[in-house]
Amino acid sequence: MSTALIEARSRLRDFFYAQETPYSLALMRIALPIVMLSMIAPRWQFAREIYSTDGATAPVAWGYGYYHLLPEFPGPVAVALCTLLLAAMFTACIGWCTRMSLAICCVVYTYLSMIDAVSTMTKYSVIVTHLLLMLALSECGSIWSVDAWLARRKTGDGTPPVAPVWPRRLIQLLIGFIYFGAAITKINTPEFLTGDQLNFWMLTHINFRHPLGEWMSMYPVLVRAACYVVVVWEMTFIFLVWKPAWRPWVLAVGVMFHFMTVLTLGLMIFPMVCFTCYLAYVEEDDARQVGAAWNRLRRRWTWLNAVCTGMEGRLAQMVPLRDWRRPAAIGFAAFVALFTLGGVGLEHRLDLYGERRPEGRYQLKPIDAALAQRMTAPPQPIRDVDKFFSIDTGTLLVGDLLADRRRVFRHGQKLIAQCNLTPPHEDMWLECKIKDADNRLVDRLGNVVLREHFRANFTYPITAALEPGTYTLVFETAGREVLRKRIEVVGNSRIAAVAN
Repeated sequence: MSTALIEARSRLRDFFYAQETPYSLALMRIALPIVMLSMIAPRWQFAREIYSTDGATAPVAWGYGYYHLLPEFPGPVAVALCTLLLAAMFTACIGWCTRMSLAICCVVYTYLSMIDAVSTMTKYSVIVTHLLLMLALSECGSIWSVDAWLARRKTGDGTPPVAPVWPRRLIQLLIGFIYFGAAITKINTPEFLTGDQLNFWMLTHINFRHPLGEWMSMYPVLVRAACYVVVVWEMTFIFLVWKPAWRPWVLAVGVMFHFMTVLTLGLMIFPMVCFTCYLAYVEEDDARQVGAAWNRLRRRWTWLNAVCTGMEGRLAQMVPLRDWRRPAAIGFAAFVALFTLGGVGLEHRLDLYGERRPEGRYQLKPIDAALAQRMTAPPQPIRDVDKFFSIDTGTLLVGDLLADRRRVFRHGQKLIAQCNLTPPHEDMWLECKIKDADNRLVDRLGNVVLREHFRANFTYPITAALEPGTYTLVFETAGREVLRKRIEVVGNSRIAAVAN
């Protein structure tokens, strides 16, 4: 066997089986249940409706022809499973019977996601199930947990434990391959690279409200440039993140990218899941440096050291030196059982669907007859006005995007009128008419717009033939007016005053 092959096998073995203290996985174990709480807690009160035969389930397997792949339970069982998941999330976060807690989270959350393809099964839920599986197979509960504290009380050994690094490596590879696959998907989606997909998404509030979406859509050139940057970053992430010199920059770009999706697209949970994934790249040396800084801070601030020492002393007095592993396991089982039964009882008492009212269960109210007729009527042709989104005017094109938007033009400049369309639309003939203040036709331009196009550009030179004044651009298709926009033409001597 060649020396190069032996060295490669040794490096591969060290990559997966090197021993380290699982600081990063412990951080993920603490953070991930908190993120999951934002997914499961709002759905808990609707568990009977979403996840049980009492409501309207939507199993993922139905879409593939497997109608009985997973069992569907009655309402109380679905509520119990959802409550059990909440209890396991709490115990996993504090590290109480950590492996069992994470295993419960993984199994129950995967089942609930598979039984509800409408809202629970999403991109981030698929990532979360993989993270839970890897954490359940790791030693993430060996530090910063109730389990670790009880074990240390028994043995008196404060040395941080070590474990193989392979669960963290698998999580890191998972993140890299997710980004690489996302980049390949974006490359094969022309609407993403043109920025049109993001522009339409930013103009909606389909997720959560966002403060910068509409503002960013006013700068399509910037959006398109950001799309290319994102694709390059996603494709190179898995290759650069292993280099210590590149890792901070690659992760910083990722944090900025996901934070911008919060501000521009209204995404909330998916960025938090990705930030949790980034904790897998916290190296053992990084955690030790933070710990050393914390110890220096405790020595410098005597009051902080006194508070921490007092809390540690009181906890030590509460738990005498003995083997608490079996009592802790019994307490875990009792807590989970009581919490689950309490959740089922609370949901029964709330009676959200009025099953125990004297009047009986709440009934659906009939909708207005006219509305019902309109909803069940055959699809109507799309109105012309609904096929057009906006008109922008300027003088400079970057690619096929208008780089500078303006309404005032001077002689010698080139007017570019860009008509933005909303899909779907058919092949059409689009005409731009230029009318003066007296509604007299000055000139007209025509263009063929194919069904796959999102915009049409009309170029017109502003010559001395256009006297200074106000003009209207009127857009028509099939002889019907759909949009109009006013512009102003000024002489070279007046442009400075108009600009001011």
